[in-house]
Amino acid sequence: MAEVPRGRLIVIHGSMFAGKTETMIARLRLARQAGRRVVAFKHSIDDRYDADHLVTHRGDRFDAKRAATPADILEQIADAQTIAIDEAQFFGTALIPVVASLLERGVEVIAAGITNDAWGRPFEPMPDLAALASEEVLLRAPCRVCGQPAAFTQRLVPVTTTHMVGGLEEYEPRCADHFTPLPGPPEQR
Repeated sequence: MAEVPRGRLIVIHGSMFAGKTETMIARLRLARQAGRRVVAFKHSIDDRYDADHLVTHRGDRFDAKRAATPADILEQIADAQTIAIDEAQFFGTALIPVVASLLERGVEVIAAGITNDAWGRPFEPMPDLAALASEEVLLRAPCRVCGQPAAFTQRLVPVTTTHMVGGLEEYEPRCADHFTPLPGPPEQR
Protein backbone atom coordinates (compact mmCIF):
# COMPACT_ATOMS: atom_id res chain seq x y z
CA MET A 1 0.00 0.00 0.00
CA ALA A 2 1.39 3.40 -0.99
CA GLU A 3 2.04 5.92 1.73
CA VAL A 4 -0.16 9.02 1.65
CA PRO A 5 1.96 12.11 0.98
CA ARG A 6 2.16 14.42 3.94
CA GLY A 7 1.92 18.14 3.37
CA ARG A 8 4.27 20.77 4.59
CA LEU A 9 3.52 23.55 7.08
CA ILE A 10 5.34 26.86 6.88
CA VAL A 11 4.68 29.22 9.80
CA ILE A 12 5.55 32.88 9.38
CA HIS A 13 5.22 34.86 12.60
CA GLY A 14 6.51 37.90 14.45
CA SER A 15 5.45 41.40 15.39
CA MET A 16 3.08 43.54 13.36
CA PHE A 17 4.65 45.46 10.47
CA ALA A 18 7.45 42.88 10.12
CA GLY A 19 6.54 41.72 6.58
CA LYS A 20 4.61 38.53 7.35
CA THR A 21 1.97 39.03 4.66
CA GLU A 22 4.62 40.23 2.20
CA THR A 23 6.59 37.01 2.78
CA MET A 24 3.42 34.93 2.43
CA ILE A 25 2.46 36.57 -0.87
CA ALA A 26 5.98 36.01 -2.23
CA ARG A 27 5.75 32.30 -1.38
CA LEU A 28 2.30 32.03 -2.95
CA ARG A 29 3.58 33.59 -6.15
CA LEU A 30 6.52 31.17 -6.23
CA ALA A 31 4.16 28.22 -5.71
CA ARG A 32 1.94 29.47 -8.54
CA GLN A 33 4.97 29.92 -10.83
CA ALA A 34 5.90 26.30 -10.05
CA GLY A 35 2.49 25.23 -11.38
CA ARG A 36 0.81 24.61 -8.03
CA ARG A 37 -2.86 25.45 -7.47
CA VAL A 38 -2.94 28.05 -4.69
CA VAL A 39 -5.68 29.57 -2.52
CA ALA A 40 -5.22 32.25 0.11
CA PHE A 41 -7.53 32.87 3.07
CA LYS A 42 -8.09 35.73 5.45
CA HIS A 43 -10.41 35.92 8.44
CA SER A 44 -13.75 37.55 7.69
CA ILE A 45 -13.23 40.14 10.46
CA ASP A 46 -10.08 41.43 8.76
CA ASP A 47 -11.37 44.04 6.35
CA ARG A 48 -8.33 46.31 6.48
CA TYR A 49 -7.40 47.62 3.04
CA ASP A 50 -9.55 45.15 1.06
CA ALA A 51 -11.89 42.37 2.17
CA ASP A 52 -11.11 40.10 -0.80
CA HIS A 53 -7.32 40.32 -0.95
CA LEU A 54 -4.30 39.79 1.23
CA VAL A 55 -2.81 43.28 1.30
CA THR A 56 0.57 44.28 2.66
CA HIS A 57 1.12 47.56 4.49
CA ARG A 58 2.93 48.66 1.31
CA GLY A 59 -0.13 47.92 -0.84
CA ASP A 60 0.88 44.65 -2.58
CA ARG A 61 -2.18 42.43 -3.17
CA PHE A 62 -3.06 38.77 -3.65
CA ASP A 63 -6.59 37.35 -4.15
CA ALA A 64 -8.02 35.81 -0.98
CA LYS A 65 -11.15 34.05 0.17
CA ARG A 66 -12.81 35.08 3.42
CA ALA A 67 -13.40 32.57 6.21
CA ALA A 68 -15.18 33.09 9.53
CA THR A 69 -14.10 29.73 10.95
CA PRO A 70 -11.42 27.14 10.22
CA ALA A 71 -14.18 24.84 8.88
CA ASP A 72 -14.91 27.48 6.22
CA ILE A 73 -11.36 26.99 4.95
CA LEU A 74 -11.92 23.26 4.43
CA GLU A 75 -15.12 23.99 2.51
CA GLN A 76 -13.37 26.36 0.10
CA ILE A 77 -10.02 24.72 -0.74
CA ALA A 78 -11.29 22.70 -3.73
CA ASP A 79 -8.21 21.10 -5.33
CA ALA A 80 -5.63 23.55 -3.96
CA GLN A 81 -2.15 22.19 -3.46
CA THR A 82 -0.89 25.20 -1.49
CA ILE A 83 -3.06 27.26 0.81
CA ALA A 84 -2.20 30.33 2.84
CA ILE A 85 -3.92 31.49 6.03
CA ASP A 86 -3.17 35.11 6.91
CA GLU A 87 -3.64 36.41 10.46
CA ALA A 88 -3.97 32.83 11.69
CA GLN A 89 -4.32 34.03 15.30
CA PHE A 90 -7.88 35.22 14.51
CA PHE A 91 -8.93 31.59 13.96
CA GLY A 92 -7.89 30.43 17.45
CA THR A 93 -7.00 26.89 18.44
CA ALA A 94 -9.77 25.43 16.24
CA LEU A 95 -7.36 26.02 13.34
CA ILE A 96 -4.94 23.32 14.55
CA PRO A 97 -7.02 20.22 13.60
CA VAL A 98 -7.91 21.84 10.26
CA VAL A 99 -4.23 22.39 9.46
CA ALA A 100 -3.47 18.82 10.58
CA SER A 101 -6.19 17.55 8.23
CA LEU A 102 -4.77 19.55 5.33
CA LEU A 103 -1.29 18.21 6.01
CA GLU A 104 -2.63 14.64 6.05
CA ARG A 105 -4.12 15.32 2.59
CA GLY A 106 -0.69 16.38 1.33
CA VAL A 107 -1.50 20.09 1.10
CA GLU A 108 1.23 22.66 1.67
CA VAL A 109 -0.01 25.18 4.25
CA ILE A 110 1.48 28.61 4.85
CA ALA A 111 0.18 30.21 8.06
CA ALA A 112 1.10 33.74 9.12
CA GLY A 113 0.31 35.47 12.38
CA ILE A 114 1.42 37.53 15.33
CA THR A 115 3.70 35.81 17.85
CA ASN A 116 2.51 37.61 21.02
CA ASP A 117 -0.80 39.25 21.92
CA ALA A 118 -1.23 42.75 23.38
CA TRP A 119 -0.72 41.29 26.89
CA GLY A 120 2.66 39.90 25.84
CA ARG A 121 1.55 36.26 25.95
CA PRO A 122 2.02 33.75 23.11
CA PHE A 123 -0.86 34.36 20.67
CA GLU A 124 -2.70 31.08 20.14
CA PRO A 125 -2.62 29.11 17.93
CA MET A 126 0.78 30.34 16.70
CA PRO A 127 2.94 28.38 19.21
CA ASP A 128 1.11 25.13 18.42
CA LEU A 129 1.36 25.73 14.67
CA ALA A 130 5.07 26.50 15.02
CA ALA A 131 5.51 23.18 16.85
CA LEU A 132 3.98 21.36 13.83
CA ALA A 133 5.90 23.36 11.23
CA SER A 134 8.31 21.97 8.67
CA GLU A 135 9.68 25.49 8.42
CA GLU A 136 9.38 28.43 10.80
CA VAL A 137 10.08 32.02 9.71
CA LEU A 138 10.39 34.60 12.49
CA LEU A 139 10.18 38.23 11.36
CA ARG A 140 10.64 41.25 13.58
CA ALA A 141 10.04 44.88 12.69
CA PRO A 142 12.25 47.51 14.31
CA CYS A 143 11.01 48.83 17.66
CA ARG A 144 9.38 52.21 17.08
CA VAL A 145 11.13 53.57 20.20
CA CYS A 146 14.74 52.37 19.82
CA GLY A 147 15.05 50.50 16.53
CA GLN A 148 16.00 47.11 18.05
CA PRO A 149 14.16 43.98 16.78
CA ALA A 150 10.60 44.01 18.15
CA ALA A 151 9.21 40.81 19.62
CA PHE A 152 5.98 42.50 20.70
CA THR A 153 3.17 44.62 19.30
CA GLN A 154 2.10 47.55 21.47
CA ARG A 155 -1.62 48.40 21.56
CA LEU A 156 -1.89 52.21 21.39
CA VAL A 157 -5.66 52.68 21.83
CA PRO A 158 -8.16 51.29 24.35
CA VAL A 159 -9.60 47.81 23.85
CA THR A 160 -13.23 48.12 22.70
CA THR A 161 -13.84 44.80 20.91
CA THR A 162 -13.07 41.12 21.35
CA HIS A 163 -11.00 40.97 18.15
CA MET A 164 -8.58 43.87 17.99
CA VAL A 165 -7.99 44.27 14.25
CA GLY A 166 -5.98 47.37 13.49
CA GLY A 167 -3.14 49.10 11.75
CA LEU A 168 -0.60 51.84 12.31
CA GLU A 169 -2.99 53.98 14.35
CA GLU A 170 -3.72 51.18 16.82
CA TYR A 171 -0.42 49.28 17.09
CA GLU A 172 3.33 49.62 16.81
CA PRO A 173 6.21 47.15 17.09
CA ARG A 174 8.16 47.24 20.36
CA CYS A 175 11.17 45.46 21.84
CA ALA A 176 10.90 43.89 25.31
CA ASP A 177 12.40 47.01 26.96
CA HIS A 178 9.75 49.32 25.49
CA PHE A 179 6.70 47.04 25.50
CA THR A 180 3.97 47.61 28.11
CA PRO A 181 1.37 44.82 28.31
CA LEU A 182 -2.26 45.87 28.41
CA PRO A 183 -3.63 46.10 31.95
CA GLY A 184 -6.30 43.81 33.31
CA PRO A 185 -7.54 40.45 32.13
CA PRO A 186 -7.27 39.63 28.43
CA GLU A 187 -10.38 39.45 26.27
CA GLN A 188 -12.00 36.09 25.65
CA ARG A 189 -11.13 34.79 22.21
